[in-house]
Amino acid sequence: MLTILGLLNQYVGFFNVNTKFKGRLYTILGFGGSWYILYIGISFITAQRYLRGFGLVAAFIGLMYVIYLNFMYYFTEKKAHFDISPHFEKVVGNTQAADAKQNTQQVVGPNNGVYREQQVLPTAVKSNSDEEANIQAVAQQMLNLGLISQDYQKMTDRELRQQLVLDHDKPIYANHPGSTVPFAKLVMEGTHLVIYGGINEMQAVRLGEISRVGLADVATALKNSDVFLASIIVNGGLGKTMTRSSFIETAYPYTLKVEVAYRLK
Repeated sequence: MLTILGLLNQYVGFFNVNTKFKGRLYTILGFGGSWYILYIGISFITAQRYLRGFGLVAAFIGLMYVIYLNFMYYFTEKKAHFDISPHFEKVVGNTQAADAKQNTQQVVGPNNGVYREQQVLPTAVKSNSDEEANIQAVAQQMLNLGLISQDYQKMTDRELRQQLVLDHDKPIYANHPGSTVPFAKLVMEGTHLVIYGGINEMQAVRLGEISRVGLADVATALKNSDVFLASIIVNGGLGKTMTRSSFIETAYPYTLKVEVAYRLK
C-alpha cells in the first residue's frame, strides 16, 4: 500500500493539483488498503500466530483513526472528535511555525500612524514597466522574509466561496486582505506624487505614481489639502478562483493598494 501511495505521489506531482485534492485521494486509497491489513491480521490469528495477527489488527485500528481525522479535515468542515493532533504537534514541535516566527522577529515593520476612517481616501496608482518590476522584487523579498502570508486568512472553502461572490469572482489571494510594505514614503517630484517603498529605507525603490486621490486629480487634491501616506499594501501571488465544482489556484502578479490621509488647508 505504501508503495502504491509513493508512486501515486510521484505521478500526481507532475500536475498542478492542490493539496486538498491529494489529501482526499490518499484518504480514499488508505481506507481501502487498511482493510487488506485487517484481512492479513485475521488470517494470522486463524493460523494461531496471535502476536503478528493482533499486531496487524492494532495497526488497522490506528490507521482507521488517522483516516477518520483526514476524512473530517478534507471532506467536511467539522472538527473531529478525540483529535490528538494538537497534542502531538506540541510534543514534536512545529518547525515551520518556529521558522516563520524567527523570520518575523528579525524585521521591524512600518508605522504610518493611526487615522480616523473619515480622514483616509483611496488612490489610483500608475506604474511603468520598471516600477512594476520593482513591485514584484519587493514582494519577493517580503515573501522570503515571511512577511507575506500564504494561508488565505485561514478561510474555509465555504468562506472562500462567499468571498468570491462578494468580489464578483475576482481572485482571492493567499495573502488576503494584503501585506503591508515594511517601508514606504511619498515624495513630491515636481508636480508628481511618487511612491517609494521596500523592506527598509536603504533599499527603497520607486514603485509608482499617484494619479488620483479619491475622486480628484493630484493637482486639485494638493491644492486643497495636505496628504500623508496612511497605508500601502501588496496584493497578489497565489490566488484562487472558482469553477463549477472546485477551486483553481494560479500565480498572479503583485499589485499596490495605497491609501492617503488628508487635512484641508
